[in-house]
Amino acid sequence: MSTQEKTQPKRAYHSPRRQEQAHHTRERIIQAAVRQLKEKGYANMSLDSIAREAGVASQTVYAVCGSKKGALARILESTVAEQKYDKIRDSIPQMKTGEERVATMARFHSLMQHNSASGFELMRGAGVISPELAELEKDNDMMLYEKSLQSIRQMAASGMLKKGLSVEDATDLYWAYSAPGIYRRLVLVRGWSMEKYTEQMTRIFRFLLLDENEKDGGQKKDSGTDAGTEETGRA
Repeated sequence: MSTQEKTQPKRAYHSPRRQEQAHHTRERIIQAAVRQLKEKGYANMSLDSIAREAGVASQTVYAVCGSKKGALARILESTVAEQKYDKIRDSIPQMKTGEERVATMARFHSLMQHNSASGFELMRGAGVISPELAELEKDNDMMLYEKSLQSIRQMAASGMLKKGLSVEDATDLYWAYSAPGIYRRLVLVRGWSMEKYTEQMTRIFRFLLLDENEKDGGQKKDSGTDAGTEETGRA
């Protein structure tokens, strides 16, 4: 064998079938973890019991989850991943007016909260201990903050942000008012519908974030231009 053949790097091998099988196995593990959590509670659930429920080796569950807390994280991730957020998220910067922008932002966060809340409620009902639940909620909060920051930066770049309001302060306000705790109180405790929650969040975001010229579909900006043209005509 030549030196060139010996030193030639191995070609990476990617099998769509293997990837599909890995995805299917991961889904079986997550669904098994959900059933174990519901039936046994957090204290009596183990990675080995999840493996038996899923019909896979314990090492496979350890590779996917790593720990009991990791199993909880995979459950939360699945509740979010099941929904098609990408289309709504990607449409936000394409909205031409500030009114459309904040309405789409409110819809995006309402959907995120709706699905993550179901995961957290499952864990509370299963007796997940406070420190681990608090850490998961903190991780979820920081994920939402990063998404909020991205949306606010896009608003600022489009000139839609209220004058005198910094990107940092706007992000803090948007993030705080779209927090899981507010959703939980209004929707899960007070019984608001998703439609009502989204509508009220749109109104709040409009008031907090939107420049006056962007309200009412930019009519103020247009009317100001028209008025200026009219005055010039009169002169």
